[in-house]
Amino acid sequence: MKNTNNNYILTGSTGILGSHILYELMMEIHNNNYDGRIVLLLRSSKTATYSQRFSELFGDEVIPDYLKNIDMARIRHNNITLIDFDLKHIDEYEITRHLGGEKFHLIHCAASVNLGTNSYAFEEIRHNNYLGTLNLIHSLHAHLNKVSYVSTAFSLSSKTGRILENNTSRHEDDYRNYYEKYKVQTEQEVTEICDAYSLPHQIFRPSIICGRLVDYPHHVIPKFLVFYLFGAFFYRAKQAYGDQHIRIVMNLSSGLNLIPVDYAAKAIVRASKTDIKELNLVSKRSVPNTFTVPEMLRQVGWTNYEFMDKMPEHMNALEKLYYRTVGAQLSNYLNTPETEDTLFNISVLNELMHDIGEPDVDSQFSELCNYAVERGFNNLLA
Repeated sequence: MKNTNNNYILTGSTGILGSHILYELMMEIHNNNYDGRIVLLLRSSKTATYSQRFSELFGDEVIPDYLKNIDMARIRHNNITLIDFDLKHIDEYEITRHLGGEKFHLIHCAASVNLGTNSYAFEEIRHNNYLGTLNLIHSLHAHLNKVSYVSTAFSLSSKTGRILENNTSRHEDDYRNYYEKYKVQTEQEVTEICDAYSLPHQIFRPSIICGRLVDYPHHVIPKFLVFYLFGAFFYRAKQAYGDQHIRIVMNLSSGLNLIPVDYAAKAIVRASKTDIKELNLVSKRSVPNTFTVPEMLRQVGWTNYEFMDKMPEHMNALEKLYYRTVGAQLSNYLNTPETEDTLFNISVLNELMHDIGEPDVDSQFSELCNYAVERGFNNLLA
C-alpha cells in the first residue's frame, strides 16, 4: 500500500536523526508544489522553549546545502505546525485541536538514548521510549493512516555478536541495557496496537548514527552522542587529568556499525512511501574498534592507554570516572565481538537506495572525528 498522503506527524525533530528526517520532509513538501503538512511534536527544555529549539534547526552550521535552494520560510510558515509536547504527559486535546479532520502518517523518532544499566536509566527508558510510544499511538490512532516506528538495529544484535532472525528469539541475558530491551518490547507492542487499529505500520532499525556523508557540508551532526561521547569524555578529561594512564575494556574483534545521518533519513522518508514492513538502516560492515578507538583518542591527543579484556582492578581516579560515566554506557558495545554471524540483512536497503549507494564510513571516520574535535564536542542543537 503506497502512501499518497503528504501529511506527517514527526516526533524527535530536535534530535540527530529526527532533524534530518524533517529536512527530507521539507524537501518533499517543496517537490509536491508546497502541498502537505508537517506537524512537529517537540518539547521545551530547561534552557529553550519548543519554538526556540525549532528555530535552531535552521542555523547555517547545521542545515544541509540543498535546503538553501528552496523557500524554507514559506514551508516553515505555511506547512509546519509546532505542538509543545512531552511523551511522559501527552495532552491529547492539544494535539487533536491542531490536526482537524485530516489524516497523518506518524513517524515516531523521539527516544532517549540512555545506554546505562542503573535504575535511573530503567525509569527514563521505560517511561519515554516504551510507555510514551504506546500512549502516543493510542492517543493519535483516530488521526493516523500509517505508523513508522524508529527502533534500533541492536534489537536484533546480541551480546555475543550474533544477529538474530527476529527480536522475539532473544533471551533476557542477551540485552546489554534497558534501551535494547524496551526497543524490542516496543516493536512487538507497536505491531500489536497497529494491527488492532488496522493501521499499516513499519519498523526502521538504524545502527549507530554518525555525521553526514551524502549531503554537503559533510560530517555535520547536530548532537555528539553514543560513540562521540567516548571522544568527548577524553577531550574534556585531558584538561583535568593530562594524559594519565587508563585501561579500557574492549574486545579486540569488536567494531562500530555506523550509518550517516543523512543517508538514514533519506532511506526512512523513501521507505515511508512504500509497503516495506521492516528496514535495517545499517552499513555492510562495521569499522573495527582497533581503528576507531585509537583514532578518536589520537584526535583528542590522548596517548597513554591500554586495552583490557576485563574490568581493571585498583582503578585510578580517571578510570573510576570513566567507568562511572561513559564507560558504563559504552563498555558493553566495545566488548561485543564481531563474528561471522555479525551481518545484518541490507538487501532491502540496497534496493531502496540503489541510486545513492552506501557511503564509505571507513575512509571518512577520521574526518568525522575531526569535525567533532574542532567543535569541542559542543552540540549545535539544545
